[in-house]
Amino acid sequence: MSEDLETLTKLEYLTAWRTWRVWMSESGPTLHSVSTSAALGAWTPCEAMEARCGYLEMNPPACACESCPGDDTLCGIYAYREAPSTVHHEMGMVGQVALWGTVIEHDIGFRGQYAYPLSFTHGHCPWCGSASKPKLLPLDKAMVLLPETGEGWLGWVCSKHADKALKQATVMDTLPEPKSWVVKPGLEVVKAIAELYQVGIQT
Repeated sequence: MSEDLETLTKLEYLTAWRTWRVWMSESGPTLHSVSTSAALGAWTPCEAMEARCGYLEMNPPACACESCPGDDTLCGIYAYREAPSTVHHEMGMVGQVALWGTVIEHDIGFRGQYAYPLSFTHGHCPWCGSASKPKLLPLDKAMVLLPETGEGWLGWVCSKHADKALKQATVMDTLPEPKSWVVKPGLEVVKAIAELYQVGIQT
């Protein structure tokens, strides 16, 4: 952390940007931090996410400080200062997030004590751009690959590569009971997620 940056205590929230993954099950979608498994790091609808050492954002844990996030540690809920131009996780969905409580400022973003989604803005296509930096897509231009039955992570794709993504998912699904993957308009799927979490959509 740069010496001229500071630790803020936010009584009102600070708006920043971050990426989530979405786990789809028969009971519905749940948001997850990109660095955690489906069983850990779930963002509960209508409840603030609280940073804590042990698993959130870092696995294995980076520290065990008394007050998370701590100065000169790596713990906390991460967010970018500016909207990212690409997504760095192949299943990520981009949006705005509110951070409050103790918020530690960094060169390109923040680590917060509490957080909650404000809006969802982009999906992406892993076949557009480069393999490490998939091209972001407005939600009304994105398609979503999801399991029609069973559970799985949502995948994002452009309409041009939707058939390719569906074929790949079908070939890779070698379970005794395949999930029967389908492709749906991204905005249709995100509307259901936004309604569950009671947040907005920007297109």
